[in-house]
Amino acid sequence: MTEQVNDNVILFPKTIEYYQYELTRMLEAERYGEAVRLLRFLLNCRHHDHRVQGEWQSLLDWLQMMFPEEQFPLEDEQEELTEEELLREQLRLRGREGEEYAEKLLAALEQPYEVDKQLLALEQLALVEHPRVNEVLEEWATRPNLHPMLQFKALQTLQRRGATGSVTLYKLNEETVVDLEDTPPTFDDFPAQIHEIMLRVQEISETQHPALSYFAQETWNEFLAFIYGTSQYRQMLRQDSSCVDVWAAALHLTLLEHVFHSGDREELLDLYGITSHLLFQWEQAYRVMKQFAATMFSGRM
Repeated sequence: MTEQVNDNVILFPKTIEYYQYELTRMLEAERYGEAVRLLRFLLNCRHHDHRVQGEWQSLLDWLQMMFPEEQFPLEDEQEELTEEELLREQLRLRGREGEEYAEKLLAALEQPYEVDKQLLALEQLALVEHPRVNEVLEEWATRPNLHPMLQFKALQTLQRRGATGSVTLYKLNEETVVDLEDTPPTFDDFPAQIHEIMLRVQEISETQHPALSYFAQETWNEFLAFIYGTSQYRQMLRQDSSCVDVWAAALHLTLLEHVFHSGDREELLDLYGITSHLLFQWEQAYRVMKQFAATMFSGRM
């Protein structure tokens, strides 16, 4: 990624959306150096969204302020610190500047129809020190009709900030209570049986529908955000190993129907070994998947 002027590179709206998503992923993975390089590259490209240009510049300024590599001492004890810990320390030292930036991030959460930008704000709010952040996030996460991915990201942010206690959410027509400290801080931290479902889909799709594997992980993460904390999620955790195929088959068919506009139900049930005694459980799982698809695929981020 070069830092020279890229006058010949034009960013169209869909390309900007892609890079917004990539920046979010980099921040989630604590790849701050890569995010800085990408932002420098993007700021030298041509496009017509001046608001995005300003947001990218603000994010770059913040990262450079929080992560000035030359200021980090190289003593042995410092080498063991993570990038996130170093960022937290830099932010603590900046004092008032950090508090003012936190207020800007909290204000960004109030912008409707700006999911990508709200996700970026939440990622940064996990690191700042400000007395109002936890209180605002807890209230914001419980709002009705909040995008499921934003709601789950808010819970993750609170967990990463060390928040404890529980919040009450209204999801899938039910009231559910979740403990903040139990929220998986990343999608890799979900229980093993959750990952087995994804691995099963990838195993089947490699031979039957190779292109599907590209969309499967992102869609599964979105589904986990959609269902997290509900009675269906708790039931998924309690079910035996045979239900790995039940949920995997439901996800596979949902992807075929909504991404590829195809899918043979009977063929998939046979591929995943869904026999008559598992059919009722599969139909329940598929019904939840259809609820998810109606919410997410109608307005993907």
